Amino acid sequence: MVVIPKVSTEFLVEEIKTSGHSPLKFICDDGQTYYCKYLVDFNPNEINCLAYEIVAHYLLKALSIPTPDVALVEIAQGTLDKTKIKVNRRANEGTICFGSKSVEPSNEVSDFEVCNTKRDYTSIVNPKDIVKIAMFDLWINNVDRGRFIDPGFNYNLLSVAHANGRKIMAFDHAFIFGGVNQIGIFNPAMGVERYDKLHLSDFYRSCMAYMDYTTFVETVDNFIPLLQVSHQSVIDDVVGQLAGIWNIMPNLAQSIHHYLHNEARIASVRETIMTTNDIF
Repeated sequence: MVVIPKVSTEFLVEEIKTSGHSPLKFICDDGQTYYCKYLVDFNPNEINCLAYEIVAHYLLKALSIPTPDVALVEIAQGTLDKTKIKVNRRANEGTICFGSKSVEPSNEVSDFEVCNTKRDYTSIVNPKDIVKIAMFDLWINNVDRGRFIDPGFNYNLLSVAHANGRKIMAFDHAFIFGGVNQIGIFNPAMGVERYDKLHLSDFYRSCMAYMDYTTFVETVDNFIPLLQVSHQSVIDDVVGQLAGIWNIMPNLAQSIHHYLHNEARIASVRETIMTTNDIF
């Protein structure tokens, strides 16, 4: 059974300026640093995006894709310094936020991280996970990784220092299931959205240019059956715990299960990722 960890804040370091949730960087009572998100817009449905973050985390874990640890973070009394906040004005003492644990040393993948040489590629210790993340994003309709932002792409990937080079980790999944615009309406009939996704980005294509084609096909073929397995117990566990904390969409767990456990969509994920074979 999934049990979502809970921690409390001790000190607000800063608010991180982004184009999205502008997370609050807190040191918490477990001694760890967390990037914490709460509502920044006046749309109450946005709370579902925080639930999406935690659902995605546990699905990634079930699929053995590296991702930072997460927790439910309660803002403790006396720890919310409003002088450091511009965006997160709706957060208050006692608010329960989504928290993503800091991974150090690391940096966010940008277009400066593209593989220009074979050496760049071999420095990545888990290149197969890049293919898996691209497939995961198609399956779960992540509309915020691989999105063109002129210049470059929004990757929401971490490059984490590793003894043998660097390890790629997926983070920031607030805008899966089509994001805010599809809250309450996403369903299997919508099919797979193929644009503004990781598999079309410069970073993905630069990595695939150095991957052996046989390895690519084996990675795809080994990953697809993992999507076909029912993940309902994980989804039910996560959503069941969040329903008592946040006012999330009714029947969210069942909607997610129907959306993900759909053979036509999964087949379309495979078909779409295989169209990238022109890189090889």
